[in-house]
Amino acid sequence: MFIGVQYYRPPFPERRFWDDDLKRMKDSGIDAIQLWACWGWIEPAPGKFNFDDYDYFIEKAIKTDLKVVISTIAEIQPFWIEREVPDGFMIDHLGRKVKSITRIECIVGLTPGGCTDNPLIKNYMVRFLKEIGERYGKIEEVIGWDCWNETRWNVHSSGYVCYCPYTIEKFRDYLKQKYKNLEGLNEKWRRRYNSWEDVFPGTTPGKGCTELIEFLKFLSYRASGIMRFRAETLRETGVKGIITAHCGAPSILSTGWEPEQPLCRGNDWDFIQYLDGYGCSHFPFWGRFDDRMFGIRVEAVRSANQGKILWVSELQGGSARNGLSANLSVEAKAQQRWVWNAFGRGAKGLIFWCWRDEVFGHESGGFGISGNDGMAEERLEALKETSKVIQRYDCMLNNYKPVKPLIGVLFEPETYFLEWSMDGKIEKSLESLLGYLKVLEVLNIPYEVVESLHTEVLKDLKFLILPFPLVVSDNLSEVIEEFVSNGGVILTEGDIAAFDELAFYRYPGEDRRLPYRLGISPVLDRQIMEKEDFTLKIDGKTFKLKGRYWVSPLSGGKNKVIGKDSEGRVIAVTTTYGKGNIYAFGTFLGANYGQDKIFDKNFEEFLFYLFSKHRCIPDIKILLKNKRDIIYRYGKTENGTLLFVINPTGSKEIDFKIPDGVFTKRVIIDIRKGKTIRLDSKKETKITLNIMPGSWNIFLLQ
Repeated sequence: MFIGVQYYRPPFPERRFWDDDLKRMKDSGIDAIQLWACWGWIEPAPGKFNFDDYDYFIEKAIKTDLKVVISTIAEIQPFWIEREVPDGFMIDHLGRKVKSITRIECIVGLTPGGCTDNPLIKNYMVRFLKEIGERYGKIEEVIGWDCWNETRWNVHSSGYVCYCPYTIEKFRDYLKQKYKNLEGLNEKWRRRYNSWEDVFPGTTPGKGCTELIEFLKFLSYRASGIMRFRAETLRETGVKGIITAHCGAPSILSTGWEPEQPLCRGNDWDFIQYLDGYGCSHFPFWGRFDDRMFGIRVEAVRSANQGKILWVSELQGGSARNGLSANLSVEAKAQQRWVWNAFGRGAKGLIFWCWRDEVFGHESGGFGISGNDGMAEERLEALKETSKVIQRYDCMLNNYKPVKPLIGVLFEPETYFLEWSMDGKIEKSLESLLGYLKVLEVLNIPYEVVESLHTEVLKDLKFLILPFPLVVSDNLSEVIEEFVSNGGVILTEGDIAAFDELAFYRYPGEDRRLPYRLGISPVLDRQIMEKEDFTLKIDGKTFKLKGRYWVSPLSGGKNKVIGKDSEGRVIAVTTTYGKGNIYAFGTFLGANYGQDKIFDKNFEEFLFYLFSKHRCIPDIKILLKNKRDIIYRYGKTENGTLLFVINPTGSKEIDFKIPDGVFTKRVIIDIRKGKTIRLDSKKETKITLNIMPGSWNIFLLQ
């Protein structure tokens, strides 16, 4: 476990601050500093490396008893790169050369730089990574290598990239590997190409969905290749610290923006095979997302990590800046809620961005945890308290593992690609996915985000939710069918498997393998909903729900009808398949969440009922009228069960229902206050715990 802080993004802070800042960091409870090792700064001339400032920092950090994390910023390329590799330019979707410039917040090199599909560009980058790995890799105090910062490769490009000859050649190689030959490609794409030279990637939405989707998949695959060579290059030098990387936002939120395609920075689930751990950047006050949305972001990355080390690789330190603007000052209590919210979900390391306020560009004047937003003193005092807790209970916290989820929510990148290729934005699939994740957060039920090509986790789950499932491959259909047949439960929204992975529409019936096999095929396709509200009745209970977008009515038949719309069309059914259960809808529910308080309440109660019915509720439960505002996570550690409570409210007490089996000594230790609570009753217990308003607590249950 460690808490670190980003310090040096050359050439700032200036040397006159260094010694005093390192001492202040140590005094504030910081364990480690992170240094941005920018290629463009370190190799100012080809083959000539200057590490003087890094040598000083690392030596001084060790003497100050601080560990070091090195972030290799190889995407800030040297100014000489275009001169040395004249054909290394990226090409945008309009055929224009991308002229690289200094980045909006970093002035020591070029971005986006040359294309790494050009072998000379890649070789230069590999040489830089080898040089820094060999120089610092054997130092024990260098505990980590963040080998790719926010998986950036196309920042400041003039358009969608890359369409240079080298990337197009690699795209064709990717297709050859996938389809074996041109005949195989023609069969899947429904074309009559007679030469690979005629096969080009798609460019923008609405123009050639198939080749655009295929290119989006390639870009994600390509990013994994970049991650692989960056990580493997460092590993080959024998670095002792763990090798990590981090995203700017989890893959489930990587929906594309000008001029970036969705998931072009890669898929978190694919990266982890090359890494020891993985993390994400989080700036809650800048991004205006609450504690639960912060939790969703952490859980998405934890799910992608598949059991490997989880870091919060960048956490907002002070007030954000985005050009000539002002933003919220970062409150100490809120900041420490983020810290413990992350640790409660399994994070083992955390790095604040950053120590001092930034100096250059659109981030200047902001982000420093010790910065000038009026709250630095309170933040540093709160950090000291957190640091003391970590130092005292380091072994216990390090061995902590959150309870395993029993519920999964499917994340299907193919649906993102379909929606972006057709509509130029990703809204329906994202809103649907987030709706279910938000409900699970409100209900404080642990969950797994299940990526469609990484379904091994299904063996540990009981319940799987399929939001906006318009694309379901035959392979995934087989996996889900087996899951249900073996006793799993699914809840699926409308139009399941209506399209294949290349945007070709499937007629209802046998072509849509999964709904056909499960007996939940629609009888009509995409009908307008005159009225979104409908009543769902199940097991003697009634819920007022809402559909969204459209309705594709289902067949009653052997299924039990549990909901009809205002026109009498079947909108919800339940049925069984093998040993499992199915709840199928002919419309979309998740995307409505957060729009209507009456619906929200009914939707929460409906899902909670299903989860309870199928025994997916955690053993430790909260008993509080405003329970939707409290966040908690728990799990095993070496000497009991740890319970993390995040309290954004003014509440001072929370009632928990904790089964007797959780206890061995019938003792609760309030770790933050250092108090011990001894219990009398030997049955499932209602326990009142005192908590800090607007803050965090940890309890050890023994």
